Amino acid sequence: MTNSAQRGLGAALLATAVLLCSACNARLGPGYRIERQEIELSYVAADAPRLHVRATYRLRNDGDRDLSEISAQLPDTATFGRENLRAAADGREISLPPGAPPDGQGMRIPFAAPWPQRQRRALVLEYDLVPAAPGNAAAAVNPGSFHVREEAAFPRLHRPEGPLGRGGEPPAEIQLVVRAPREFRVYAGGREERPRQRGGQIEHRFRLKQRNLHLFAVGGTYQEQRNAAGDAAVIFWTFQPLPVERAQAAAARLAATRRALQDAFGPPGSSLPPEHLMETRARITRRWEGAGDPAGVAVPAGALLNRQVFLLDVASETFLDLVEHEMAHHWFGQFVAPEPEVEASLGEGLAEYAALVAAEARGGEAERKHRAALLLRWYDESRQKAADKPLLRLRVTDPYEQRVFGYNKGALLFVTLEDEYGKEKVRRALAHVAGARRGAHFGYADVLAALEQEIGQDLGEFFRSWLNQAGIPQAVRARYEEKIEATK
Repeated sequence: MTNSAQRGLGAALLATAVLLCSACNARLGPGYRIERQEIELSYVAADAPRLHVRATYRLRNDGDRDLSEISAQLPDTATFGRENLRAAADGREISLPPGAPPDGQGMRIPFAAPWPQRQRRALVLEYDLVPAAPGNAAAAVNPGSFHVREEAAFPRLHRPEGPLGRGGEPPAEIQLVVRAPREFRVYAGGREERPRQRGGQIEHRFRLKQRNLHLFAVGGTYQEQRNAAGDAAVIFWTFQPLPVERAQAAAARLAATRRALQDAFGPPGSSLPPEHLMETRARITRRWEGAGDPAGVAVPAGALLNRQVFLLDVASETFLDLVEHEMAHHWFGQFVAPEPEVEASLGEGLAEYAALVAAEARGGEAERKHRAALLLRWYDESRQKAADKPLLRLRVTDPYEQRVFGYNKGALLFVTLEDEYGKEKVRRALAHVAGARRGAHFGYADVLAALEQEIGQDLGEFFRSWLNQAGIPQAVRARYEEKIEATK
């Protein structure tokens, strides 16, 4: 090829590159980007109190076509008691389709005029959350307190339909604003800024980074008891004061548990705030069968506990065991979460196993064996109430009596891995999963890959026998069954 031909080809390639780069701002397929997002949560005191949710977005159409609508997922009315839905774009009210949205489905948000390419649009979605049916307490609002602990209580924008559709991903940072009466204490995810007074309310602002997005908020007329325990702190928020000495004893134990979990599985985040243990008036029935039994549910660096929990001695083994189970979810449920289809076995099983690791840090190998025997006993007792199912077939929608033996068998899987291949290797592998999948979901495949890397063996057959078959391997029974009587 002559020099002039080469120069001509180079010029043509350069011109093509320029043309391609000029189209970079309009990517292939319909799409948009969330440039800014703010969520406001306001407690409205009344005879029937409510939480007003207002989500504000600044959007940019960076796709290859105009958009006539987008869609969003909103909280369903049965779980969250949603009312008074409205939407607006660029300050103009949007006429929503009648009956929108059907529960469990996305809502169409049509624009009065098509949204042009490379143009920005301001979108507002707002509604009220009111008392809903009792149960798992995803959200609750009562006189003098509230909490919203599930991201499903907030809007989630969808990407446009069609090939190569993009959009809906949160920006690098979200601002959460919580407005509550002056006498309320407020706890939420993210870095808190200095509160501001707005009329008769206090405005609390939190900045949430994308890698640690945990949209939740708790507030109420709480009495605070802050207990320092070494380099950690445990904070109780209750409606009635706790006995000071018992609260301090509980704080010392729980601070030690947190240090043990961090030593075993690494820090769950860049910085972990003090442990917040907060009372809720909602009816939480997550762990035990009876609606009036003590129960709790994890939030990042804390737990919501129903009134029955705080009626216990907070330094009792029953109270501490329940709280430690929820603390374990900071590592395997909050900063990294199991995939929904394996949550019933992997999530709860890891929490029970992590509690065993903390118990071993307190009481040595004898306490570890005692806890393993307890898991085996609880598994056998639960099988008297429900038929066994392989771990891979368990779902969070299964009856409690069936799910609970999955918790115990899931924990025994990791205990057995330790017995077979060494504690340090198993814990390093799980620490790797927690770090590598931070801010995302993980499944058994991630755990298997990390374990095989640490142990240096093919563990496929081991996992198949535990996940796809019912029952507990006889070798495990032989190792711990003789100790079961001591647990009764």
